[in-house]
Amino acid sequence: MHDVIVIGAGFAGCSAAREVRRAGLEPLVLEARDRIGGRTWTADWNGQRYERGGNFFHWFQPHIWVEIEAADATPLAIPEIKRAFWTVGDEIHEGTWQEREEIGGRGWVLFNEHSEELLSLPHSPLSPTNDIARLDQLTIQERLDELELADDERAILIAELEGMASGMIDDAGALTGLRWHALSGHTLSGTQAATGLFTIAEGTLSVLQPILDAAACEVRLNTPVASVQQDGDHVTVTTRDGETLTAGAVVVTVPLNVLGDIAFDPPLSPAKQGAIALGQAGLGSKMMIRVKGPEGGVWGVHPDHPFSYVATLFEHDNGEQTLVTFGRKGSETHWEDLAWVQHELDRIIPGYTVLDTRMHDWEADEFSQGTWAIHRPGWYTHYHADMQLPEGRVILSNSDWANGWSGFVDGAVESGKRGGRWAAAHATSA
Repeated sequence: MHDVIVIGAGFAGCSAAREVRRAGLEPLVLEARDRIGGRTWTADWNGQRYERGGNFFHWFQPHIWVEIEAADATPLAIPEIKRAFWTVGDEIHEGTWQEREEIGGRGWVLFNEHSEELLSLPHSPLSPTNDIARLDQLTIQERLDELELADDERAILIAELEGMASGMIDDAGALTGLRWHALSGHTLSGTQAATGLFTIAEGTLSVLQPILDAAACEVRLNTPVASVQQDGDHVTVTTRDGETLTAGAVVVTVPLNVLGDIAFDPPLSPAKQGAIALGQAGLGSKMMIRVKGPEGGVWGVHPDHPFSYVATLFEHDNGEQTLVTFGRKGSETHWEDLAWVQHELDRIIPGYTVLDTRMHDWEADEFSQGTWAIHRPGWYTHYHADMQLPEGRVILSNSDWANGWSGFVDGAVESGKRGGRWAAAHATSA
């Protein structure tokens, strides 16, 4: 029998396994994919390292920043923005980044008004000192409808919120915006820096691999799990291939939208089942576009668009650029059709020729079924606390229900460490 089985080898799973090892126990990690990383994925594209999944980091994110420094990884800022575009109605406007900030900032401040009073302890969302109940019941669209905004302010705000939500704003909860804002020091500039300014030059894998190395454990790839069954002093994990493995405790780190694909015996609590049924609204797209065009970093937004946000991620020596886009649904982004991409890009930032594209459809990926966690209304009021409670000898750990940077790599490390410590403490208890 194993001490602890960890299901999933993303940042949450690897962090959990390391905590088990630090406690002097031996973890076994089961990973459904043929690689580690989960919703992070360092890949190569014509000699350029890029991230198919999560890749923005900041020192406001305490758990991952410790790992970045420990790995001696190199933070890399995206290029300075020289040209900014925003669409109001059918008209594309061009200006400086400062002009765009003046307009967009007014809407962002109104959307997150009174954040310091409503979420004074953003890393403890359910603290009684916070007042999140009303916003937790609203969608982003319902919150927008409360605001008095000029047309240009509303257009920029909608496009940015669509990008943030990685989904439909009439489905995603309004509290997400407030949480990002509060976690970033209650400022627009802080939010922009913390959520979209710095990547890792060596790639996210360079930060994840040392965590897994410290766990010093067996990792079985291509091993999706079918069921988790508890029986007294042990837990039996059955893979889809029918193999059975036993352990003193189990840490399940699969995303919220995937949890329903694993059979739990006894069943999870009614609140957890309700959370799984609700799911999370992040179903969007992240596409990389190689372009030729004017020099200098570019940024653009367009509300109600398949990819409402686009910005320069890399500038290349030959005058080309790699852009990153974020859209509402993976299923409405036809990334392999270059003519379609060119047409849609022209609607946001005209003057750039599309050369090539890359995208992984996280919505269609059976082991993610979505992008980063954007909770629907009611999540914190009804489900968040229960998702962190253990069930017998099983605990769920994933960025999707982290206390702090939920939906970010930082939240995965936070949740994974918590789950790993709990599992190590309970794996051998009577």
